[in-house]
Amino acid sequence: QWYEGRVREAVVSTQSTGNGKTYEGREIKAVKISHDVQNSDSKPVLWIDGGIHAREWIAPATVMYIIDALVGEHETKLATKISPLLQKYQFVIAPCINPDGYEYSYTKKRLWRKTRKPSGCEEGERNIYGGCFSRLCAGADPNRNWEIDWGVHGVSTNPCSLVYPGAAPFDQLNTAAVRDQLLTYRGRLKMYVSYHSYSQLFLTPLGYTTTPPPDHDHHVTVGKAVVSAIKGRYGTDYTPMISAGLYPASGDSADWVYTNFSLTDSYTFELRDTGKHGFILPAEQIVESGGENVDGIIALIENLYKEN
Repeated sequence: QWYEGRVREAVVSTQSTGNGKTYEGREIKAVKISHDVQNSDSKPVLWIDGGIHAREWIAPATVMYIIDALVGEHETKLATKISPLLQKYQFVIAPCINPDGYEYSYTKKRLWRKTRKPSGCEEGERNIYGGCFSRLCAGADPNRNWEIDWGVHGVSTNPCSLVYPGAAPFDQLNTAAVRDQLLTYRGRLKMYVSYHSYSQLFLTPLGYTTTPPPDHDHHVTVGKAVVSAIKGRYGTDYTPMISAGLYPASGDSADWVYTNFSLTDSYTFELRDTGKHGFILPAEQIVESGGENVDGIIALIENLYKEN
């Protein structure tokens, strides 16, 4: 309802776009935002998503706050900074790209992380009748399911594991749908950002190796600008670092975009907090998280690699 309302209320600034459906049949919704959005399909694209991990509720909430800021519902004092961005770029923003998991975390199990597609028997054990000896597991980690160094680091072959990467890259309908949507922007995509929680980090490529990539110096420059902008609002300290420095993980979305699009500016944010509340961040912190990350994303865009 919030999403549909924003599309209706924003008049010419936004346009709904479909990203396909999930295993349980939910739509993965995204919104295009730009000045004269109906005629913006030749503009460079800035992609933002959230909610790939179901339990990280602050991520979709922060992304929705960013949408509100871009369409003038919040952060009106930043209009002189936001308006030129809307003139130059087409934003494509998907607040929740794992809606099945999010719904399950909301109605059944608050700390659920994965998708909901059945994934196999625990430890692969089946009984003599072909069923599972113990239990049938559900879901894969959608941020281990992308076809980049898939199945190597930070994963488990146990389908019940929180970091089970799936049986094959893109075997989860939601990751395949987002991939397909991203591919339509090849040649136009200038930024990819995925919001997660928690730890207050700005993560740069790559996630599966700590060896700095060729454009690491640029990532360092961007990281400094982003965390400074975030800190400037409420004093919240974020740390910029190579993603694998947190822990090595194969098959994540930002690495796939970075590699397959040769896109220098492909990043992951880990939002509030640093562990006091963890995934159960109080709702009272949504507005502050949103505001400081509007500042952060503006700083990021202002520092995009000029030759992309």
